[in-house]
Amino acid sequence: MRDLIASLDARASIRKRNIGRNAWTRFVDQVVAAVRKYAPPFHWIFASATAVLLYIYIKFVSFTVRFVRTGELKWPDLPSSVVALWHRDAPSLLIGFAKRRPLRRCMMLVADDPRGDCLALLCRMLGFTVVRRGNHASAWAVLEDLMPEIERGSAVFITVDGGGPPRVAKSGALIFAAVAGVPLIALRADCWPALEEVHKWDAARNPLPFSRIVVSLSTPRCFEPFTSHSSILGAREWLQGELDKSL
Repeated sequence: MRDLIASLDARASIRKRNIGRNAWTRFVDQVVAAVRKYAPPFHWIFASATAVLLYIYIKFVSFTVRFVRTGELKWPDLPSSVVALWHRDAPSLLIGFAKRRPLRRCMMLVADDPRGDCLALLCRMLGFTVVRRGNHASAWAVLEDLMPEIERGSAVFITVDGGGPPRVAKSGALIFAAVAGVPLIALRADCWPALEEVHKWDAARNPLPFSRIVVSLSTPRCFEPFTSHSSILGAREWLQGELDKSL
């Protein structure tokens, strides 16, 4: 399994950086990175203030929304598992988390780039345990970071298209679930009406007050440790299909 993961890391390293991210998003990334590097107090003040405002907004929206739960497994009843979702569904998930927080310890993997600082602060305020890793960290290093959380019985949330291209499932969540020996759950979340950020690479949909939010969990599926690229491809096709189902 370690050799297989190393092979996948090598394939990923030759892809273009930030694939799926448009010119505007890359420009914002560069500005935020420059501020964190050359004026860190301003960066952290801004990140903290933004996280607080977003937290207040999420809590307000969570009190006003009509919350719908679908699927054989009902939110927030999560087993110790790996929970996979699209990046664009994260705003609706955060509202759902604030509305009905799981009793189980929940962990969110957040990139350690400057843009992720605000999100990491926000997730901690909402009650997530946060583990941070770079977008170019090896898959095995990420596994070593996440494994202690699974041993504590956590549900680990991973956006499987993080970094782009949007709505294309990567293999990390599948491999982690197989190595850790826990089920994988596909989570879909959406809201109507929504403020859609069409300029962003993932076209994130942000819930508005008094909107309708749907959170759907797939049937948990367990995978044996993968021994070939073809076995991972088959599992990834299953995950892609589950996440692409309409709500």
